[in-house]
This record gives sequence, C-alpha cells and structure tokens, in this order.
Amino acid sequence: MKQLFFRYAPYLVAVLMVANGFYSVAAGLSEVFHLDRYLADELDEVRDYLKVVPAPQFGGFVEVSLGIAFVLLGKGLAERRRRARNGAIAALLLNITYQLYQGLSLKYWILSASGLVLLGIFRGEYTRTSKRYRWNYAEVIAVISIVFALTYGIAGVYLLRTEFKGVESWTDAVYFTVVTFTTLGYGDILPTSANAKWFAVSMVSIGIGLFLTALTVLVGPLIENRLKGVFAVVSKFQKTVNHMVVCGHTAVSESIVHELQSRNVPFVIIEDCADAVAVLSNRGFDVLRGDPTEREVLDGANLPGAAAVIIATDSDAVNTLVALTACALREEGDRNDFRIVVRIENEENVAKVQGIGVDEIISPSTLGGRLMAQRALGETEGASNG
Repeated sequence: MKQLFFRYAPYLVAVLMVANGFYSVAAGLSEVFHLDRYLADELDEVRDYLKVVPAPQFGGFVEVSLGIAFVLLGKGLAERRRRARNGAIAALLLNITYQLYQGLSLKYWILSASGLVLLGIFRGEYTRTSKRYRWNYAEVIAVISIVFALTYGIAGVYLLRTEFKGVESWTDAVYFTVVTFTTLGYGDILPTSANAKWFAVSMVSIGIGLFLTALTVLVGPLIENRLKGVFAVVSKFQKTVNHMVVCGHTAVSESIVHELQSRNVPFVIIEDCADAVAVLSNRGFDVLRGDPTEREVLDGANLPGAAAVIIATDSDAVNTLVALTACALREEGDRNDFRIVVRIENEENVAKVQGIGVDEIISPSTLGGRLMAQRALGETEGASNG
C-alpha cells in the first residue's frame, strides 16, 4: 500500500500545484479587476471601484504570473522531472513570501505550504532529468538587449513624464513602452515637447530594433529546431525498411509492440492523439503523429518499404478505412509485398473487409474467447479465427 501511495504521489503533488495555480490566477484577477466589489448596490460605486489602482493591480499581476507558472510546472511534476520540482519549490517560496509581505492570513498560502511539505516528503520520486540547456552568446546578448530596451523606454518616459500627455506614474511609463515596442500605438499618451518627441523617435528606432531583433534571436531557433525535429522524424522513417507500421495506440497495440520488441523487429507507430504521442515518445518509441486513414501519413511512415502494416485501432470503421488506404497504396506502388493485417472486433464486418484485399483479419476478443473455451474443455490446439 505504501509503495502504491509513493508511486502516485507525484500526480497528487501535480494536481495540488495546478489547483494552487488556478487559485492564484483567480485571486490575481480579482485584485486586478476588483471582482470582489462587483456586488456593490449602486452603479456609481461600481464605476468608482473599477478605477485603476496601480499597487493592488501590480500585486494581482504577480499572483496571475505565479498561478500560470504553477499550472505549467504541474506537467513536469506529473512526469517526475527534477527540474520541475526545483522550479516548483522556488515558485512556492516566492508565493509564500509575497503572501506574507501582503500580510495575508494562513488560508491564502496554505496550498503553497502544503505543496512545499509534499515536495519535501516525496523528493526522492523526482528522478527524471532533462537535458541541460546551454545559452549561446547570441541568446545572452538578446536577453540583455530586451532588458536594456525595456529599461531605456520605461525609465526615459517616466523621467520625461511632465513632457508627455497621460504619463503620471510608473504604470503609465510601462504601458506606453510596451504599446510602443509592440507597435500598437493607441494614441492615448502623446509627447507634448520637442524633447519628448525626439525621445519617442529614439524608442522607435533603437528600442523596437533591439526588442524585435532580440525576440527573433530567441524565438527563431525554437521554431527552427521544432521544424527540424519534425523533418528529421519523417526522414528517419523514409530510410527505414522492412519494418512494421502499427496504426493506433490501444491495449491491443501495446501487446503487439511488446511482441515486436521481444523479437527485435523495428516498428513505427502512427497515432493521432498528441498526449499518446508524447507518452510513446518518452518511452523511446518511433512515433509519427497523424491520421492513419490519410495516404500522406502512411507514406510518411514509409509503408511501401515496410514488411507489414498492423491496423489495430479500437474502431472497426477506422480500421477498414486504413485498410482501404493501405491496399490502394500497395496496388499503386512499386513494392507490392507488404502485408496488411487488420483488427476487426465485430464478426459482421469481417466479410466486408475480406473483399478489399487484406492479408489477415484478426478479432482479438473472438480469438481470446474461443481459446478460453478450448482450454476449459481441455483442448490444447490453438484457437482459430475461422
């Protein structure tokens, strides 16, 4: 019982972390928009309460940011990642410090305190490590550039606030800087002197240049690496021959995969569900995400060069469509020797599938039932699908 409890403990911590995240987001939004005061009886009071109050709003944004961080860290905690655990500890400590600084009572930070206690108790369960990311020179310069651009704009606007129409606080300075750098230009804050106008020009020329260039340096490689990863997977499958193509991630396909592994037979799994693809990839399997009923997806798994395709989803209709596509691909291709094995659970559909040219039709439930009956009768011959 204790072993089972420790096995599922990281999921409990992850759920607690996500719950804490949603609570923090809700509490932060309540401060930002004064949601607790919407119950005012008179509309005039509501209008007064909705006026911008920088200090409470800033605190609300802090709580919203921490809440989003908690929700994102929940996935890593469920996957037992050590880096997620360390990040969660830091975020929880920051949240508790913030709540104490605000002078809030225990009920506001009890979830964070509970999360810290659980992370301490189950610290040995977080053993998975992620590949350490190393910042290159360009990325370091990009981050410094972003910080410099934001500091330059915010500090400059605030120092020149008397020469801007609509700038009275740091909040206004931050707002104008972000609006300028993102090129939105609402026009509600305007420079009123030549000095302020020249500063605004410098923000456009220097700030936007640094800001957008730095973002390109940081975000560009991420997109490029993701595309490279997709093309690398497809390219890898194109080079694979005499392999098995398994369509669908189900309980039946799990048995198929284990059997192929035990025989050291290479295989590719086609699955359309993103969560299932992530699970299979983490287990080290070759997975191609896509709909197996589409010819392009089967081509991507290099079905023409495969030894066989095993169609094992939980739907007879989907299996039939995949079989039709595979048969058409086999008839039109240069290689016509890959086998097509289809899972059909409903015996009424067997005759329909036999007519499209597949090599084998297997019904696991029927086959298993006949085998169990034969064993009960003391027979030792293998069951036949008939």
